Amino acid sequence: MSTPVSVDLLEEYPRALFDAVTTAYPAWLTARAEHILIASGRGLTAEERSSLGSAVSESADLMTHGLCALLATDVDDQRQNPLHLLRASSQAVTEFLGSLGLQPPMRDEFETRAMPDDVYAIGPLAWIDMGDDVHEAGISWGAWKAATVLTRRRAEGK
Repeated sequence: MSTPVSVDLLEEYPRALFDAVTTAYPAWLTARAEHILIASGRGLTAEERSSLGSAVSESADLMTHGLCALLATDVDDQRQNPLHLLRASSQAVTEFLGSLGLQPPMRDEFETRAMPDDVYAIGPLAWIDMGDDVHEAGISWGAWKAATVLTRRRAEGK
């Protein structure tokens, strides 16, 4: 396993996105799982609720390390976007829902193709899905990243 990147090394906009996402993610992921359970007409026993909490914690840990590493990577070297990482990080919750025997919901062709492993449609499609603070930080980070790339290309004469 690679050495974790220190959050303290993140620049202003990546750090703001990291802080907003890591603050919102556990509660948001729990709410998504509960919404899926309610829609299926299924409740949880105390033991299952504890298992959901463990799955959310596992997903949040994976997301936190992955997001920090991604945001610490130079913008020209980033090969994944943060929303994709958030969707991929929910695998433990996906497995938990599957262990309950829940039928995956109907997903459209785009969702199925773009997010084949997110069979329960857990992951966020846009920053706003996780709330206003995450939306604002995500939009600001995207603008910062675009400005950084454009500034570099102009400096290279491209």
